[in-house]
Amino acid sequence: MPSQKASLDLTKRSPKQKRGRERVAVLTEAAARVFLDKGYEAATMTEIAAEAKSSIGSLYQFFPTKVLLAEALHLERLRQLNAALVDLQACVEGKRATEIGDAIFARLGAFLEEHREFPVLAARRDIPKERKVQSRAELRGNITALLRKAAPSIGDDVDLLAALVLELLRIIVTAAHDPDLGGDPRITAELRGMLRKRLEEATS
Repeated sequence: MPSQKASLDLTKRSPKQKRGRERVAVLTEAAARVFLDKGYEAATMTEIAAEAKSSIGSLYQFFPTKVLLAEALHLERLRQLNAALVDLQACVEGKRATEIGDAIFARLGAFLEEHREFPVLAARRDIPKERKVQSRAELRGNITALLRKAAPSIGDDVDLLAALVLELLRIIVTAAHDPDLGGDPRITAELRGMLRKRLEEATS
């Protein structure tokens, strides 16, 4: 298994030429489809190469292992999720905290609908611990920035509530991967209701 540092150094492997970047995109999107269909553990590099209409040698040229391929895709999806949260800031300025909480949940729902393989990636057991900490910190920072835009202000509880929101989002992603729950929308509705009540308390 590659070291954590190897997984964190993916940017050093990124091709600088446009053609190379396009090829990487084709490979990672093919991996997304195979991971969703087969599951991460069962998916093979041969299946991913076939889905990408690529030779296995070309796939290994960019991604020597399935772990590195999954990590590259996961990082790209996290980048997209964080970008969606940043974009949301312009839409929630001066809104009530409960409205901002609803907007965050809605944005995550749209993200999971578009990238249905994300829960599969998030459930991997080989995610580097250091990267996981970094990713959680970035997401929490973007959630904090959103909650700080609430009117009336949340006040001193904003960091605590940002951590709570992040945990609720994590539960939704985990539930989406659970075959017994199957992404039951009632779970999201319950969690949204819990968050609304807590945000109302924080701004009353």
